[in-house]
Amino acid sequence: MKRIQLSEGVERVCLDPAEAAGFAPVVFSDANGEFLRQTGLRCVERPVWRLAPASGEGAVRQTANGEVVVFDDGDRERVRVSHSATLRFSCPAGHVLTGLGQHEAGVFDYANGEERLYQHNMKIAIPFLLSDAGWGLLIEAGCAMRYRGEGGGFTFELDAVDEIRYVVMRGANCAQVLKKLAGVVGRPALLPKWAYGYVQSKERYKTAEELMDVTAEFRRRGLGLDCIVLDWLSWREGCWGDKTPDPERFPDVKALTGALHDMDVKLMVSIWPNAGKGRDCDEFEAAGLFLPGSRIYDAFSPEARDLYWEQCRRYWMDGGVDALWCDSCEPITDPDWCGEEKRDEDERMRLLTESSALRMDPATMNDYGAVHLLGLREHWLRDFPDKRPVLLSRSGGVDASALGAILWSGDVTARWETLRAQVTEGVKAACSGICWWTLDIGAFFVGQREQWFWRGDYPEGVADPAYRELYVRWFQFGAMLPVFRSHGTDTPREPWRFGGEDSPEYKCLSDAIALRYRLLPYLYATAAQACRDGLPMLRAMMVAFPDAPALFALHDQYMLGDALLVKPVTRPLDKGGKKTQVALPPGGWYDLFTGEYHEGGREIEIDTPLHRFPVLVRAGSIVPVAEGAHSAAELPVPARELVIYAGADGAFDLYDDAGDGPVDGATLPLRYDDAEGALTLGDCDLPAPVDIAVRLLRPDGSRVDRTVRYTGEEMRVELA
Repeated sequence: MKRIQLSEGVERVCLDPAEAAGFAPVVFSDANGEFLRQTGLRCVERPVWRLAPASGEGAVRQTANGEVVVFDDGDRERVRVSHSATLRFSCPAGHVLTGLGQHEAGVFDYANGEERLYQHNMKIAIPFLLSDAGWGLLIEAGCAMRYRGEGGGFTFELDAVDEIRYVVMRGANCAQVLKKLAGVVGRPALLPKWAYGYVQSKERYKTAEELMDVTAEFRRRGLGLDCIVLDWLSWREGCWGDKTPDPERFPDVKALTGALHDMDVKLMVSIWPNAGKGRDCDEFEAAGLFLPGSRIYDAFSPEARDLYWEQCRRYWMDGGVDALWCDSCEPITDPDWCGEEKRDEDERMRLLTESSALRMDPATMNDYGAVHLLGLREHWLRDFPDKRPVLLSRSGGVDASALGAILWSGDVTARWETLRAQVTEGVKAACSGICWWTLDIGAFFVGQREQWFWRGDYPEGVADPAYRELYVRWFQFGAMLPVFRSHGTDTPREPWRFGGEDSPEYKCLSDAIALRYRLLPYLYATAAQACRDGLPMLRAMMVAFPDAPALFALHDQYMLGDALLVKPVTRPLDKGGKKTQVALPPGGWYDLFTGEYHEGGREIEIDTPLHRFPVLVRAGSIVPVAEGAHSAAELPVPARELVIYAGADGAFDLYDDAGDGPVDGATLPLRYDDAEGALTLGDCDLPAPVDIAVRLLRPDGSRVDRTVRYTGEEMRVELA
């Protein structure tokens, strides 16, 4: 057994399976005493089998994941012996244990819970556990595993490991632990500024002309938009996954991206790891770089990653595409993604892990998405150093944010209970170190078909007022996430499809987009802060308020950065949604929309008609905002308006830059002294001189407005 001190409060433990027989407990303690102990280790030999390479053409099967080429399992051979392992830990009872990635059921506290960590359409398996007692545990294994919470302890059951490794992080609070986690796996990579604007997607836009027409309609209506998405079937009919555009529908990629860029809109294109027929398939087959028994490229092979990138670059990247949607990179899900009835959870896990383990090494099969993203990022930075990578993925590892990957929650269904669960899963994802997380606003599946997962409650889609209400609430939630993206099937997703310009639904959607762009200077600077210190933008109550233990178990509200408290509305108006309870942390809080002030440390009730949802601003906050922008390209640098919420001292580092390329911008330090009513703007290399409007809001409802001439040198503004 080796114990390696990586940094202050961070220690790695390495164990050989052979040490299980004579295992001695491993104790973790500090000045406050013992906080974690490994109490047991059991290892059993596990043979690893591999399918023989596929032969013949295979059979094309239409699945919910598209056209998949399948082969008979055929011969298999035993290639080596690994070990399954069970790790047992004890810890003081009575604390919240959360993290473990993002899953389906909306479970937040795993102290007495169970979770299965494997790659799946609606799962992001991150073997990191965060305790509200101020410690974290990262299991450094790429295999499928099961977690079981047992009150004063827990176990991890690992399917296949050659060495047992884990890292224990200790901090004064959860925020410190998450920062230490980022120090181990890599701090988040800043996305281009446009990626924090609004992303319009649906299944699917079929032609270049349609993409340009929808974008032009956004601009005609004055709706904010930064990216439009081309979903699957960009290829020729019958060539599933081929990265050669259909020449009839996409005759000139450079002309398409050029037209979109002229409207200040970027293009994201869906790419897949499987190739059924076509040029890409032929190249991988000739090189022998498919996973056995499949037409899925072997992302674990550097040579295969090289070839995959060249195929991405050949038309799309060299044609000016700005982002890659890495769809289906938990590549083997079909054994569960079928059938009329949802299977038992153990059976779902067994089906997927057994099928995957015949094609990938079971010790690393959970890492497929991670190495896929790694290959794309490395090649992107090599070939396009002036364009920051943007990779949207359903799956990834604990280092996904460091790779510039946006993870989303998969193909969920349109139900109110799903929306409630998604709030929890987003909070939990952030507690797992995932910084850039999003979802399909409105859910992917809206109607109903025979498959167990295609069970939305709204077969009429946008024609149903009940779905329009659900969509508005989902949209409001999405507007207050790190990445703001609509997507799904069964029904249109453009805002004007939900009603005319005078309809309440259209106005709500328009207002949510406008709010996003008003807050974009704050959000971009907050994203930059996350990249500096490793603390995700989206923060659970137990992360944001370490001195308020009564709030630790809450998972239906969260902080977005230091300033904004968000409580999504997750019930229809006729079932309690007209009013929403918000638990205010200690301190003062302002309603973002009305300016009304509330003393914290208590629960309040907020009226939430369809156009309102609770967003509160912490007293002492300095929030940079912008007016009238419809894309990130229209934002002034630096922000020309600052809103200060009096009632406490405050500080904010206003980072800004060119919005893409090297992260080499500048930071304007902002400091507010509440007793003196004074704002100090520090020295900064951002463009100057500029006029900046400063607004001070006070708890009594009064306000002060000043316009100051900032020259780049430190200055003090009296607001009393």
